[in-house]
Amino acid sequence: MRSDFHLRAPVNESVFELKIMKKLFDFFKKPPLWFLLVLAVIGIGAIVGGTLFLTQDNLYPYVMWGYVFLGVMCVTVGYCIYGFIKTFPDLNERVLRWSENKPFWNRVFTEYGFRAILFSVGSFAVNLAFAVYNGSVAIVIRSIWFGALAAYYILLIVLRGMILVYYAKRNRAVKAGQSEKTTFLKDLRIYCICGIVLLLLPIALSFAILQMVRANDSFVHTGITIYVYAIYAFYKIIISIYNFVKTRRTHEMTVRAAKNINLADAFVSILALQTAMFREFDAAGDAVNVATMNAVTGAIVCALTAAIGVFMIVIAIKKTRKERNKNLQK
Repeated sequence: MRSDFHLRAPVNESVFELKIMKKLFDFFKKPPLWFLLVLAVIGIGAIVGGTLFLTQDNLYPYVMWGYVFLGVMCVTVGYCIYGFIKTFPDLNERVLRWSENKPFWNRVFTEYGFRAILFSVGSFAVNLAFAVYNGSVAIVIRSIWFGALAAYYILLIVLRGMILVYYAKRNRAVKAGQSEKTTFLKDLRIYCICGIVLLLLPIALSFAILQMVRANDSFVHTGITIYVYAIYAFYKIIISIYNFVKTRRTHEMTVRAAKNINLADAFVSILALQTAMFREFDAAGDAVNVATMNAVTGAIVCALTAAIGVFMIVIAIKKTRKERNKNLQK
């Protein structure tokens, strides 16, 4: 009897352990919402903690904890993304059903053009904040560097503001019965104007580049923030190139204009990243090579920005002539 017990006990224990493992596997495979929310809070706390330990000089002796916090952040945020996808596989359909009786949100989730213009509102607000900040600093300390940056952001405000104001007027005109042809011709006109204004961006940017080369001014991102900005800059340029290619298939010229402006802005983000990295990691202090690299990259960014402006003007003129020729043939 005793020998039978000893023979059966390990088998029962292993079955019990397998059941526990299966339950844990099922739990982590499709986690409940409360668990994901707890992990999200932990992830946010890890971001804050990691940033503090890696950027504060008085916490430098404990810098290793900063990397531990960043590791926790990567695991929790990554798992949360997976968990929300697995927990709500039909989230897109549920959102669309929810928005059916809500016109504004329905347009946000179903109309790419409206969503693109809506995001431009956020970009406009950010540009306005940067313009005010850089302009204020330029006036207080009489800095050409900050003045050039303020001029650059003011031009972005003008560009995005034109699109937002026009889009609002366009919607009212369409609702009032404006024809599709007239709307398209007006879209082409605003697209062309945006291209012309975009040609002015390199002029404002050239003053900032000149200060980089002559006065060693540059964008500054210290500590861990430079890595965060690097991720943001590369994400921004990849998404902007993707949207630039994607919107070439659409006939909504206001949306195309907004995405072209985003691409030009993304080029400047890469320039800002380069200058900040040279400032942060140039231990040798080779000012000549740094100035040369900043000048070359700045020239490339200015040329690409001007090319986008020329591209927009040429496309607008060609499409306008084509549309008018159609009308004459009829």
